[in-house]
Amino acid sequence: MTFIKNVLELFGVIYLRFRPVPRIWCVWLVAVNAACLFFMSHIEAQVVLAVTGIAVVIQTVIYQRLGFVRILGSAHLMWIPMFAWMGTRIDHIAQFESLSNWLIVLLATNVVSFAVDAIDAYRYISGERAPHYHWAKT
Repeated sequence: MTFIKNVLELFGVIYLRFRPVPRIWCVWLVAVNAACLFFMSHIEAQVVLAVTGIAVVIQTVIYQRLGFVRILGSAHLMWIPMFAWMGTRIDHIAQFESLSNWLIVLLATNVVSFAVDAIDAYRYISGERAPHYHWAKT
């Protein structure tokens, strides 16, 4: 039950504590990744769903142990092999226009997010290790 509580807190921080611009960005990021549900007949969407689920688990474990720290985005490292694998399937993906369009938007969105994650990881390594958002007011 604690794990589920922490998942809800993690999403609560994102949707209720973030400032407006980061909040809008996170809503977009989650929505674009969750759009995989519209393409579940394709293995690519199933992989996105699995990677997203694993990332949420990893982020929740980090959150449980360290709080809302700058390395939460390190779970997004899994996007690299995911997109590399998809790159081997370009010919297959190109046969489906809506799938291709979604994957292009997904790639662009996740690349921007990954750049933000890299900056956050650098800041964490440089010493900014304190949690910068909290669910409960402390």
